[in-house]
Order: sequence, then C-alpha cells, then structure tokens
Amino acid sequence: MNDNLSKALQLNGVLQKRSPSMIKGYQKRYFSVRNEGQYLIYWKKKPLSSKDKPQGVLSLTSISTVANVKGSDTEFILVVGDRQFQLKAETASQREFWVESILHLKEYRQKLEGDNEPVQQKVKWDELDKETITKIKLEVEKDHLEKFSNKIDIKNDEVMKCKGIYPYLIKFDAKTQDQFIICGFLMKKGKNTTFTRAKKRWFIMMSSVCITGQETDKVGPTQADIPDTFQLDTIYYFAYDDRGDKSNFIARIPVSEIENIEQIDKTSGQLPYGLSFEYNDRVYQFFSEQLTDIQKWILAIQCVKKKPKTGLKNSQQLEKKEEIIFEGPLQKQSSKIIKGPLSWINVNAQLKKNSLSWTAKDDSQGNQYVLLIYIKQVIGKSKSFQIFTNDDQEFKFKAQTPELKDQWVKIIKEQVDALKGSIQNLEEILELPPEEATKIDYNEQIKDEDLYDQETITEKFYNKMTLQIEKSKQEEKLKSKSFMSKLLCCFGGGESEYDYVKDRGF
Repeated sequence: MNDNLSKALQLNGVLQKRSPSMIKGYQKRYFSVRNEGQYLIYWKKKPLSSKDKPQGVLSLTSISTVANVKGSDTEFILVVGDRQFQLKAETASQREFWVESILHLKEYRQKLEGDNEPVQQKVKWDELDKETITKIKLEVEKDHLEKFSNKIDIKNDEVMKCKGIYPYLIKFDAKTQDQFIICGFLMKKGKNTTFTRAKKRWFIMMSSVCITGQETDKVGPTQADIPDTFQLDTIYYFAYDDRGDKSNFIARIPVSEIENIEQIDKTSGQLPYGLSFEYNDRVYQFFSEQLTDIQKWILAIQCVKKKPKTGLKNSQQLEKKEEIIFEGPLQKQSSKIIKGPLSWINVNAQLKKNSLSWTAKDDSQGNQYVLLIYIKQVIGKSKSFQIFTNDDQEFKFKAQTPELKDQWVKIIKEQVDALKGSIQNLEEILELPPEEATKIDYNEQIKDEDLYDQETITEKFYNKMTLQIEKSKQEEKLKSKSFMSKLLCCFGGGESEYDYVKDRGF
C-alpha cells in the first residue's frame, strides 16, 4: 500500500456542503472515509460516539465525477447518480488533497470490488447491512477509545483489588491479560427483562484459551493461577456500590452452558448496545454505552464455547477436591435477625488455599466465602471463633467442640500466614488509588428510563425529588385558582385548595 493511499484511507475533516435548499446555502459537515475506503460518510458534526447517526453515506465506487468548480479555489463537486454534491474546503491545498484522495480511493475500491454494480445514488445509513454498520460504529469508537477510557471513573484494577483477584493476575503482563481475561462494568437486566430496570454490575471472565479470536504464543492462566473460589471459563458478576466494596460475587454463569447468544441493538436510549443469552432456562441481558464492549464479550464467549468439552467437568471437580485443606460442619451466626440477634445457621465449611467458604445445609443462602488475604485476625473462645477482615467485617462461627474450634483457628491462621507470605508486597498491591484521582460517582444516574437503575438512587436524591414534585404540584394548584376563589379563601368562605383542585378535575 503506497503512502498516498494510506493517507487517503484516513481521510476525515470538516467541509462545507451546499444544501439542496437555496435558502440554507453552505453548511458545515464532518466527512470521514470508513470501512476500508468503501464509504465517504458525513455527520452534522464530528461524531463523539457510535450513537451519533450519520446524515449521509456515499459509496466511493458510485462517484462518477470528481471535479473542481471553475472560478473557485476551494470548491469541488462529486456526482453520484443524478445527484451533485458541491463541497468547499478551507484552502486550495485542502481541496487538492480531498480531490486526489477521493480519486485514489475510488480506483482502489474498483480494483477490490471488480465488476460489482456500484450504487448509483447516495446511500441511506439505515439501508446499509448490519455487519457494515457494526464495522463503521466500531471504527468511530476506536477513534475515541483512549479518550473514553480516561473518562472511566472506576478502573478495573481497583475493583479486582477489592474482589481479591488482582494479586493472582498481576504476574501476567498486559498483553496476556487482554488475550485471556475480560472484565468491566455492564448494565444487567433482571429476571423479567421486559419490566425490570438494569443495574450496574462489574463482570469478569478468566480463560485458559485466547478470547480475542487470534492466534497467540502466550500461555493463559490455569486453575491453579486464580483464587479457588473462581473457575476458568465462567462469567462472574459483582456489585460495586461503594468504594472498596469487597462483597462476594452475586452469581456465576458457566460459559459452556450458555445458549443462543446474540447482539441487541436499540434504536434509542443512553445504553443502545447489548447482548442476550439463555442459561439455566433464563434469559440474561447486558447493556453498554459502547458497542466495542458488547462485541468483545460476544467474541470472548464464542471463543470459550469452541473449547473442547471432553473431560472438562471431571477435571474441574478433581482440582476442586484436591484444593480442600480442611472441612467440616460448623454453625455460623446469621447476619440477618431471623430468630433474634443470635440466630445460628448450620453450614458445611471448607478451608482451601485462598479462601474459607461455607454453604448452608438447607442451601438458603448459597455459597459464601471470605478471602484469606483479607483476614486480619482470628480469635477463638470456648467453642466459637471470630474472623475479622481488613474492611471491618466480622464472621462468627461455632464448632461442635472446643477441640475442633482450636483446630479450625490453628489451620486458618497457618494458611493465612502462608498465603500472605507467598505474595510479596501484598499490602501495596491491594492499596487503592487516592479517591480524588478516581473521581468515583457511585450513584451515577442512567438517563435511559427503561434501563434506569432504581437501586442507585440515594435517599437524599429521592427526598429532594419528592419535595420538588410536591412543590410543583402546589404551584400548579395555586395557578389554577381564580381570583374570587382566592379572595373567598382569605375570609374562610371558599373551598379548600385540595377540594377546589380536585373538583375542577385537576
């Protein structure tokens, strides 16, 4: 590819376009070459995101004439079918560059497309096929990718530190992480996808296969490389409602059991792009402002699903069984007041290399866990022992005998010390960036009404809105009253404000 063609493929900038209406005259438009020189697309202004819809699309091979306007140093015309586009550059040299670049691209596309019939008119954006529209949208997003990533308030590294994943993945370089790990915030729909509103959740999937669809000489993580509370090739999602939130994952979805994955394209709204799939007789839907995010997740899931399934389940179960260091029945003090403040739940507890996990025998609370790297202190008394974490959480357990309690305390302490000793500079690794640097807005409101996360509304915000609504209602009622009714009210002879408004049908 010669240098002139390379520059032509990156052609973009502001031109003035003469309107078909004589009254409007010239109007500024942003033009850009897209889809490997196939189309010259123009917007009302430079697109800031892939949601910005173009005003027109010209196929380069459909341009029959490119010519300068006589008597002008800056104007030129493009003839497409029976339509003539008159354009104006800022300088003569800019006009020369645009004309030469368009001619280069036209010749280049004609060689690629061969004898295919060219489009003879201006193409409407909605008339392009879905694949082409997706490619162009991704190109637009790529132009602003660095700028967009700098605007993200909460970085993935911060969340991984809080969820206890970061210390295990830090040994992999950035390129390896990009090829085998995908994570980030998405908006998740609830079980009833028609009526429920989306909630902001942080997602992660770690895989032993490359999830970018490309060949690589890098080696991805094995099951031994990640915390034992996680499995490879499984999607996990978490809440991250407050800075430093170390809460456990809400749910996990094995990718091998996902069916009917597809992209969702909304015609409007703050979050126009999404993906949906079926798992365990339920439809899951996730949305994002960026099409790039959705495309990455779809590709990652498809790559993992192509992974051979032979013997996968048995090997995972074997690895999981071998990781258990100590296990047995315990009672755990409930965090919820069910039968008084000292309600205890029977659980099956397992101490593994990286975590202490427990499951209620009646499966009422699902699988719960605490990561050993966050355990600050373990204290035993009589048959009970308490675990204190760095973020001031407290877990209280009760063994069947004092001897068993002592055994649990001893083994947990030994495992915590061994794990922390194996990770150099652990405190430094887990340290969060300064809060001022991240500028986190945990209660960010999504403007798209049908994807609005009601749970993110703070009490203060809710009370403020309620007062504003009530104030507006009162003002409307006062406006609706006549002069005589107000006069009568002053002497106590009129109807009350509420009755008056109600009776008048307001």
